[in-house]
Amino acid sequence: MILAIDLPLTDPIESFAVLLLILLLSPLLATRLKLPPLVVLIILGCLLGTNVLGVLARDQQLIFLEKIGLLYIMLLAGLQMDLSNLKRLGVRSLLFGWVTFGIPLAIGIGSGLILTMGVLSAVLLGLMYSPHTLIAYPSMTRLGIAQRESIGVAVGGTVVTSILTLVGFAVVQAIAQGQVSGWLWIKLLIFLPLFTGLSFWGIPSLGRQLLISPQAPLILPFLFVLATLFVSAVITQLLGVDAIVGAFIAGLALNRLIPLKSPLMARLEFVGNGLFIPAFMVSVGVLSDPKIFITAPGNLGLALLVVAGAVGAKFLAAGVTGRSFNYAWDEIMTVFSLTISRAALVLVMALFGKEVGLFDAGIFNAAIAYIVITCLLGPLLAEFFGRRLATQTLSGEHP
Repeated sequence: MILAIDLPLTDPIESFAVLLLILLLSPLLATRLKLPPLVVLIILGCLLGTNVLGVLARDQQLIFLEKIGLLYIMLLAGLQMDLSNLKRLGVRSLLFGWVTFGIPLAIGIGSGLILTMGVLSAVLLGLMYSPHTLIAYPSMTRLGIAQRESIGVAVGGTVVTSILTLVGFAVVQAIAQGQVSGWLWIKLLIFLPLFTGLSFWGIPSLGRQLLISPQAPLILPFLFVLATLFVSAVITQLLGVDAIVGAFIAGLALNRLIPLKSPLMARLEFVGNGLFIPAFMVSVGVLSDPKIFITAPGNLGLALLVVAGAVGAKFLAAGVTGRSFNYAWDEIMTVFSLTISRAALVLVMALFGKEVGLFDAGIFNAAIAYIVITCLLGPLLAEFFGRRLATQTLSGEHP
């Protein structure tokens, strides 16, 4: 009897088996190829997706895991933010956050208009230029320079940039879906801040009863965090804002209750980084279509334009604020290296743009290329300039 399997896979067990094999192999391949695991997951998803080998389809099972992975990314982002930097460095973090949001936004909108996009599409492209992911931050800790002012400004500014981007994205979503009204602005300007304030007060109050009590089994605080994540996501959806905003608020609200080196954080990272977040990255790879760069070579130039604009905008933001704060060249480049990499939120916005018709396949695949390139470039630059800063710190050249 000959076994026959139809492609793409439709049986959930078969699809999940392939997904688990991808998750198992990707860290091994990443080590051998010296690539970030994020990049390898996207590449494998692309190769096995319907646009290349046709093994995996973006079916309901994958979409379900993708959505959970996305919320998990935002939860961990909020949990791992060093909020003390924002408080300690105050005005400088806020200023850098606005600059590293505003300059890329303006350049992105300009790029979109040059590409003859509509205004809303251009604004969404500008928002895609603005956020960044601190992929290279572990290098700062390892090199012993995480406490330098410039690093703190970069991390604190990330909080500001993330919030501004999320709010801007919520407005674009509402406009694209025809949901703009006075009620929308009431929800955004009154109910969302009210919910955020209540979350920062109420979630820690409840969490202290479960997260700190030595009598509580670890599974109970773990379930409390998950329940907080999804309840917050549901509430923000009811307010007309994307669920990722609720996930981010939940992470920030729980931030001070869950130490980075605690058993609970280890369990949260284990579940997220082991399954849901990688599944999200694979799903994005399945969506991408590399053939478009061959069948329509003009898209390669489009990708280069997007990458150059996004990278140049972050360099300009780091340079402007760095010179204003009298930072040395190595510090400016280190801040730039921390803010160059893009990942989750850019993927979310690119996916939304593709689904509602604001972006065509060329822009979507350009966004994928842009993520891959910046995720490679950021850690490389951070390692180089971070080592130079570490050497200066040891030699006493700079405080």
